Amino acid sequence: MRTAAILVATLALAGCASGSKTTTVTVTQTRTVTGTVTQTTPQPGPLSQTEHAQYYGQIVSITQADAKRYLLVLKPEFFLVGVTANVAHAQQQGTQCAPLSCPGVEDDHLVVPAGTQKLTFILPGTTTGTVLTPGAGNFENTKITAATLAALVGGAKTPKLIEPLASGVWLTVDVDRATSFAQQFQP
Repeated sequence: MRTAAILVATLALAGCASGSKTTTVTVTQTRTVTGTVTQTTPQPGPLSQTEHAQYYGQIVSITQADAKRYLLVLKPEFFLVGVTANVAHAQQQGTQCAPLSCPGVEDDHLVVPAGTQKLTFILPGTTTGTVLTPGAGNFENTKITAATLAALVGGAKTPKLIEPLASGVWLTVDVDRATSFAQQFQP
């Protein structure tokens, strides 16, 4: 009897090895977990309604669009500082240098064209910003309106600027609407 049991077990194992198949079944189980995720780094993509973009460049023109708005045309430029400015300047000069050992640029900044396409923004009449006027020390930031900025671009002499607007202007923009502006000082 013992021999018969061993023989049956041997034949059963031999049958498993010779003609049987192993089937694997995968079961997927979905579980919903609710929690709060805190994001610490901004993700690339379109700006939300609470975020504003900044553009730097030279104002080409400002024209009145209607009673409440102007159209501001900007020639965009890159205002570069630090390693970025140093490497770009070295490349302009045809100089080879390791990025972290490129010589520094004059006045710690470099302005380079940001393409040939001019950008048009809506400048609401209620928008305010700053220009550089003579003041205590070398200069002060003087708050002006969009209408005054348009007049300055058109050739007005007041307020008296310490340098022309060609020094560049920073625009803070919400989609296509300038929300503020600030003249850039360039020594």
